[in-house]
Amino acid sequence: MSLFSFTFIRSAPFRVMFPLFLAVQVCLSIEPLLILLAPYESLIQTFPFIMLSVVIFLSQPFNQGGTGLVALLMATSFYFSQHIFGLKEVKDLHWFTFCLFSTALPINLIIIHFLPEKRLLSRFGINYLLFLSFQILWCYLLLEQISSEDVSWLWSLYLKPLPLLSSSPLLLIMFSCLLTTASALVVIFRNSNFDHTIFINLLFSSIALIFFDTPPVPAICFSLAAILLLLSIITSSHELAFIDQLTELAGRRSLEIEMEHISGLYTIAMLDVDHFKKFNDLYGHRTGDEVLKLVAQIMMQTGGKAKVFRYGGEEFVILFKGKNSNQCLPYLNELRCKIADYDLVLRDHHERPILDKDAQNMSHDTEKHEKVNITVSIGVADSINNRTKQYSVSTDEVFKSADKALYRAKSGGRNRVSNLRFA
Repeated sequence: MSLFSFTFIRSAPFRVMFPLFLAVQVCLSIEPLLILLAPYESLIQTFPFIMLSVVIFLSQPFNQGGTGLVALLMATSFYFSQHIFGLKEVKDLHWFTFCLFSTALPINLIIIHFLPEKRLLSRFGINYLLFLSFQILWCYLLLEQISSEDVSWLWSLYLKPLPLLSSSPLLLIMFSCLLTTASALVVIFRNSNFDHTIFINLLFSSIALIFFDTPPVPAICFSLAAILLLLSIITSSHELAFIDQLTELAGRRSLEIEMEHISGLYTIAMLDVDHFKKFNDLYGHRTGDEVLKLVAQIMMQTGGKAKVFRYGGEEFVILFKGKNSNQCLPYLNELRCKIADYDLVLRDHHERPILDKDAQNMSHDTEKHEKVNITVSIGVADSINNRTKQYSVSTDEVFKSADKALYRAKSGGRNRVSNLRFA
């Protein structure tokens, strides 16, 4: 896997480790950062607003409403962090305001995590803005109410800081870090782009909380969060454009771009699930979708440095670079056998999907549920011209030859690999 490929960037380890790496670098480089950024103080304080505004603007056309809400929340939080906290002369009321802010920000991020993905400029977005405004109003009224009260007992009893770590209350830091850790685990297990968005902002808001009394650091944290939000929108848009949402394979558009730049020796294999329409009619489209996911998972294990694409419907394409069609046959026959030998235990989806990790080991299930096998037919063609033996065949001709070979495999009885050139 290429280090800079979108596949690597979309992986759960990268989505967790890269923001963590940036956060650790900020924590370890505070003194050099203060010296380096001292001449640019005004720009540093403005940059988060610029980047978060860009994210909010792009979230609308790219249908990333949740990301837009997060950016709006972060921009609002950064505004209050810059204009409400009187850090030069911290009084009880300032501390209480700080505690409200430090508690409300991570809680709101978690709330957004469970909200439906809607456009920011919609009735839903307006309702969230009203909800956010209500919180601000409520906090203002609460602060007015306690402005004449003595709340110093909160700091002495519950919100004590740990001076060696931070001036912030230890309880708030633990609360924020706990939510961040939980969010990281969600990213690891689900690897959703929006889970990643929430994790980024919980992480950098936690760093900003720890170093709140070092003015440039919160601005740097919010800036990094905004930059990563922008990258998140880009990767999400890439997924929508180039990744098949059902199988998580590269889609037809990815294949077309790949073929525009290919040259030399290569082989195309077209794979079709046998009798898929009948299977769909018999067992339902939901089970049919599970079958396509299964086929895609097995295809990802194809050897020979194969690249796998979903072409459309029940058709898939496998691309081998630097190999002729005869050299690819062992890999394709191995793939065909793996799919044919896989026992599908058809269960009620409310019990467990057919792609359950333990599906093959649950022998007692086979007594209660129907077990079926699916097969695939594969047509193969390469870029070698039969007459000149040179790599002069166009990509369209290679696809037509592979499609012709696929038709031959199906008409010859299915569950086989057909290679016309070496027949």
